[in-house]
Amino acid sequence: MVGVPSGYVDAGDYWPRLLNPRPAYIVASGRRGGVLGFMAASWVMPLSEDPPRVVAALGVESHTLSVIRECGCFSINVMGVGDRDFVYAAGVVSGRERRDKASLLGAEFSWDTVSGCPRLVRPRPLGVVEARVWRVVDDVAEDTCLVVGDVVAAYGLEGLFTGRWWDLRRVRVLLHGAGRVFTTNSGVFYARRSV
Repeated sequence: MVGVPSGYVDAGDYWPRLLNPRPAYIVASGRRGGVLGFMAASWVMPLSEDPPRVVAALGVESHTLSVIRECGCFSINVMGVGDRDFVYAAGVVSGRERRDKASLLGAEFSWDTVSGCPRLVRPRPLGVVEARVWRVVDDVAEDTCLVVGDVVAAYGLEGLFTGRWWDLRRVRVLLHGAGRVFTTNSGVFYARRSV
């Protein structure tokens, strides 16, 4: 690749991995007593604070995306490093092909939410963000669309989330490297105060 400086390695088609590791989430949607979709996703981030919005980049062919379109809401479940096997399996098992995906993976969901969408109960997430779909942007890429949601509720586990931020000395948020490779946060480091 032209322009790769000396001492660097060309990432080529693997350029997204330069932006990893990223938190690995379970995105879920559905209707009580009806359709359910959930998947592993790491291309998720806050979009704005006012209004409170979140965005998830999801594959256009994913079952979970079709459920989100149908139901109009979704939850983002923040997972811990101990849940890596579940998160990996949730990412490789298709809910479109396996309607029993939840029971197959031992997942349990609660519908007792502000948004009306399911949140993961088992395994227990470290935190949950609930959102109602504001807009789905289909024309950003051939293989991916952006789901933008208005945040209607957000909560973290007592003792790990202070109400303002994670206690990084105690929490171990699951971070996805690539494929089956995961890691977690490792220490707390403070930047110098600016002058």
